[in-house]
Amino acid sequence: MDIARGVVHNRKMLRLVTRLHIALYRLTGGVVGGMISGVPNLLLTTIGRISGKEHTTPLFYLPDGPDLVLVASYGGSPQEPHWWRNLRANPRAEVVVGPHRWKVYADQGSEELKARLWPVFCRYYPDYQVYQDRTDRVIPLVVLKVL
Repeated sequence: MDIARGVVHNRKMLRLVTRLHIALYRLTGGVVGGMISGVPNLLLTTIGRISGKEHTTPLFYLPDGPDLVLVASYGGSPQEPHWWRNLRANPRAEVVVGPHRWKVYADQGSEELKARLWPVFCRYYPDYQVYQDRTDRVIPLVVLKVL
C-alpha cells in the first residue's frame, strides 16, 4: 500500500510541477521555463483524442529551419506519450515559444531527420538514449510545421 501511495504522490507532484512550469512560462513569456539545462522548451497544446479538451505539455525542442522538432520519448515507456497520441488523432495544435504563439501541424519525422537530429538531442539531453535503450518501441521525432 505504501508503494501505491508513493506512486500516486509522485504523479500528483509531477502534475503540480508541470502546472507551475506552464504558468511561469506563460506569465514570463518563456523567460522562466523557456530554457532548461541549455535545452529550449516550448508549450504544446493538443486536443485530447478522447476528452476533446485542450492539454498543454512543456517539451524540449530543436528548431530545424522553420520547423520545430520534438522527441516522443515518454521516459522510455513502452507506450507513446499522450501528446503524441493526441497529435496522431488530430495533428493540428498550438505551440508557445517564448512570447510567440503559433498554430502548427504535426507529423512524424523521417528516418533521415532522426539520423541527423537524434545525436543532437542526445548531446543536449543524454537521457534520451537511456530512454531508447529502455524500450522496444522506436522513439520517434515529431515535426511541428508552423501554419
